Amino acid sequence: MDKRNANFVLSVVALMALSTSAVFGADSVVASSFGYDSADATDCLQKAIDSGAKRVVVDKQEAPWIVKTIKLRSDLELVLQEGVEILAKEGEFQNKGDVLLLASNVSNVTIRGEGKGATLRMRKKDYWKEPYSKSEWRHGVSLLSSSNVRIENLTIAETGGDGIYLGVATRGVPCRNITIKNVDCVANNRQGISVISVDGLLMEDVLLRDTVGTAPEAGIDFEPNRADEQITNAVMRRVKAINNRGGGFAFYLPNLRENGKELSVKMEDCEAIRNNASGISFTVFNGERGTLPGKIELENVDLVGNFYGAAFRSKWADGAPVEFKNVKIVTPSAAKALRDARISNYDFNVVDDGTFEQWTTTTTDSGLSLIAVGTDTDANGGYSFENFEIVDAREEFNESLVLLRDASSEGVGFKNLTGAIKTTKLDATGAVVSDSTLEPTDENLPKLFPQLAARRVPAVPFETLNAPEGAELAKELSAAWSSAPSAKSVFRARGGAKYAFYAEKGARVEWTLQQRKVGAYEPQEVAQQVVAPSGKETSIESFPGDLAPRTFGYDAEETGWHFIEVEFGASAVELKSDYPIETCARPSLDAFSTQGTFSIYVPKGSKDFGIRLVGSPSERVTATISDPDGAEVAKLENVSALGTWSVDADADGNPVPPKPGFWTIKLERPTVGILEDYIVTILGVPALIR
Repeated sequence: MDKRNANFVLSVVALMALSTSAVFGADSVVASSFGYDSADATDCLQKAIDSGAKRVVVDKQEAPWIVKTIKLRSDLELVLQEGVEILAKEGEFQNKGDVLLLASNVSNVTIRGEGKGATLRMRKKDYWKEPYSKSEWRHGVSLLSSSNVRIENLTIAETGGDGIYLGVATRGVPCRNITIKNVDCVANNRQGISVISVDGLLMEDVLLRDTVGTAPEAGIDFEPNRADEQITNAVMRRVKAINNRGGGFAFYLPNLRENGKELSVKMEDCEAIRNNASGISFTVFNGERGTLPGKIELENVDLVGNFYGAAFRSKWADGAPVEFKNVKIVTPSAAKALRDARISNYDFNVVDDGTFEQWTTTTTDSGLSLIAVGTDTDANGGYSFENFEIVDAREEFNESLVLLRDASSEGVGFKNLTGAIKTTKLDATGAVVSDSTLEPTDENLPKLFPQLAARRVPAVPFETLNAPEGAELAKELSAAWSSAPSAKSVFRARGGAKYAFYAEKGARVEWTLQQRKVGAYEPQEVAQQVVAPSGKETSIESFPGDLAPRTFGYDAEETGWHFIEVEFGASAVELKSDYPIETCARPSLDAFSTQGTFSIYVPKGSKDFGIRLVGSPSERVTATISDPDGAEVAKLENVSALGTWSVDADADGNPVPPKPGFWTIKLERPTVGILEDYIVTILGVPALIR
């Protein structure tokens, strides 16, 4: 090469270097400069990231960047050119914990698409079949104990788990200062986004849609696993959760308790539209151990056409308050009316499989539900309502529009409620027919929900049966149940159950369990154990998730009352035995489609006796209670939110002692709604029923 040509080449190289520096910066690299393999570009992209360049540009190729797990490092800006797709390699990601992009214990990371955006995509449907084992993982982007991370202008689709996962790699170290903007999480398997532990989260202009695969299947799920994790300073602005198989915005926080960090969440200008569960659900630990500083704020939030509206469970009245401001719940019937009349600005541009129309005629909890559950020990509450509206278009209003359901064992009640809730009724054209205002303040609650003011009946702890002071009671119960009439019906429990039996040391006790399928839920493996009088726990053989009956046995090593504890999924279980085994109805007994006449034994000297029943607006039960002489003492008809009965009180408010012997409760189909799920709790006497 002559000198003139050599100088020309050097000039061109210099210009190219100058151009590259101008476009990408002095510390930038283009991923394809490390190679590109259309069959597997993992090594090429990983080398670009490991090069140490602060800015790595993934350039557009004719085919996707097909990769296995890519590990990110600190001080990295990963830029995906417009139209770039990073695609999970087929046949890979067989380990349950595999993810597409992993950021573990790193800081100062940006992942963003240019122009109209870029895509991270996995192969969700491949992971549903062999050789893959079922998993909730295989996330698109997994951030673990990482800080100062920004994810922007991306579509994250069809992952095997969550689109984005914010979790923990180092115990006690949350993700910090995370920003997610202009991101579309679509058709992911478990969640659009899962948040396990975070201190500082900003989400803006995020779409969470079409999640389907593995429960909970929500748009976003805040769900810490341990007490040392946190949800602090989480802000969502203009976030939409649309058409998810589960709920829209889910907060499952019972693991946050005791001396945890601040619980603070703010939602602004957010929407949950046509999700198959609640538009928003919120569950925390009830009681003083769950007290956390902070605040939950919902401002300018619309929940539209969801199967359930908003459900808040176990919210301790003295815990972090929940403030509603400019919140609207539009039930499925009202959403349909607005859509059909073409006067709605809501995004109903989703595939309609017919369920939406079906929801408009059901009487589900489509409004606001405040729920105390069976294990709650303290009053629920701590809500304020400012410009809160529920819109409905059914021919008749249903009590589910505002529901306070006290399903706690002993009736904890509600307090610390302020403000008002407006209910608006539309006709089929979307025109307003009427409206009314409900003020569920502490002063008004007894009048609005009279069952909440029912006399509280104390429980008899099961531990009493094996305590020295309970020896006579234990013997009386054993004798009574041994000679009790044979049960004509069997309780079908759901989700889990506890059973009790008295046995002498050396006795052989056998029972048969059988699962019953509930709806589309598949039977799950059933785990069970026996707790002896001393508290010793003995694991009993579990059995796989099928519908075949199986018989189990236990040889008593002690004399006294024993308890069988059974855990299973969403299906129902029946227990049958020739040995006298009773079903426990405390803290509560979750029954499924159970009807018939059942016995409850009231021991001699009992000072009080009461029964609580909890249904829902669509799933109810009717109960008739009779004394040992067969005289009817009460009939609770079509129990929805709460039905209570207790023995009468005298002029001083003291309960009149109940007559000892076997009382009966006849459980029947309601005349309104259907007989499916309901709760039974027995108080004042040992909570055993057969």
